[in-house]
Amino acid sequence: MAAHLIPYEPVIGLEVHIQLLTGSKFFSTEGFAFAAPPNHFVSPVTMAHPGALPSVNAECISHALTIGLATHCHIQRSCFFDRKNYFYPDLPKGYQLTQDRKPLCLDGYLEVPMPDGSLQRIRIQRIHMEEDAGKLLHDQEDKRSYVDLNRAGVGLVELVTYPDIRSAEEAGAMLAEIRRLVRYLGICDGNMEEGSLRCDANVSVRPAGEEKLGTRTEIKNLNSISFLVKAIQYETARQIREIGEGNQIRQETRTWDAARQITLPMREKESADDYRYFPEPDLQPLLIPQETLDQIRKTLPTLPAERFSDYHHRLKLSYNEALTLADQRSFSDYFETLRTLCSDEKSAANWMLGPVRTWLNEAGADIEAFPVPAAHFAAMLQMVSDGGISLHIAREQLFPAMLESPATPPAELAAKLGLLGSNGGDQLKEVIMSVMAEHPEEVARFRGGKKALMGFFVGQVMRKAQGKADPQQVNQWVADALSQP
Repeated sequence: MAAHLIPYEPVIGLEVHIQLLTGSKFFSTEGFAFAAPPNHFVSPVTMAHPGALPSVNAECISHALTIGLATHCHIQRSCFFDRKNYFYPDLPKGYQLTQDRKPLCLDGYLEVPMPDGSLQRIRIQRIHMEEDAGKLLHDQEDKRSYVDLNRAGVGLVELVTYPDIRSAEEAGAMLAEIRRLVRYLGICDGNMEEGSLRCDANVSVRPAGEEKLGTRTEIKNLNSISFLVKAIQYETARQIREIGEGNQIRQETRTWDAARQITLPMREKESADDYRYFPEPDLQPLLIPQETLDQIRKTLPTLPAERFSDYHHRLKLSYNEALTLADQRSFSDYFETLRTLCSDEKSAANWMLGPVRTWLNEAGADIEAFPVPAAHFAAMLQMVSDGGISLHIAREQLFPAMLESPATPPAELAAKLGLLGSNGGDQLKEVIMSVMAEHPEEVARFRGGKKALMGFFVGQVMRKAQGKADPQQVNQWVADALSQP
């Protein structure tokens, strides 16, 4: 069989660099901030001055343990740092402090929501701690580059998956779930545009059903989920095409050219031997007390995949609705409070995904800026559920009034606006009967087959109800009344 007719499958693993939210760098005391003036956050340790020694930032260790426990990893309570030796202008020491032979976290997994509603388990090989490098600036002058060391020494964890991923879309879902998770945990802001979260993708192809792995390439520094998906799609197709033409895949590091939508070779892929790892002599091994792990485990929130599964399977929300509701912890937390205070969880979810999200989008704000307390919101939903006001009136009149006066109880606002009892009930039925009595000829024509008169009757009822009735309810009740002899 010709090579190009053989069905191939991609085999993908991710390496995700997660910048830790701490007040200072990993092994020195200076702070750091995105977009600060070049070389503003440096110190003798960052600059590798003679005699300058590192010291460990305990908050970085805590954050690393947090994500390790959240991803079900085995925590190596005794571990150490290594020197990874290579020369770059953005690493003044000539080596990076990282972990090689004994990383902090091993053999975990993350459950990733998929469009069919399932949770796809993707295994995590390791999560290790390391420091970031600086940044080279190539666009300042034509013939020289500059180095900015603000980022050098910032604390990172690198999450490395097993090659369990079988499509570009699955890789994108995995990266999105990692970003969602670190934000839930409060250990990283997940801002890919600013480099707080960066991803490398290892991609190979093999004949479908075969166990042996193909030669892989590594696509470096993908700083958006869409770039990750597009880069893997292109690289998969490129490798299949190369094999079909009888060429060998080279093990190399490649980069994604977003303008041309292609991957390009950067250099041959290094091996571990090239880095000459050895234990860092200036830092003591880490010994993690069991009490520390127990304390961190108690602080873990309900994870986003768990909330997605609950919203999708129990509340019967669609994949996109459940994912939207679970995406941001603060938004989901507000809903979790709201659902405990009202009797109709599905209605609460619909309000969060509808009017609340619309208000947040128009205001360009997060849920923290939403002015209505959850208790007042729940009271309004209960008024609708109990029949005190119609859904239409709640959306069009009471909800806007609550946004203007969030400290006022909704029952008080509804009374002040004359909305109580506007749901219809016996009063609405009386209005419908009076409209029919005033227009007997139209009733007869409707019952004779002139169904277009429905709009006439609904309009008359809404006018008499002064716009306080629910149009959907009016339509149903008018249709019921007209269908009776």
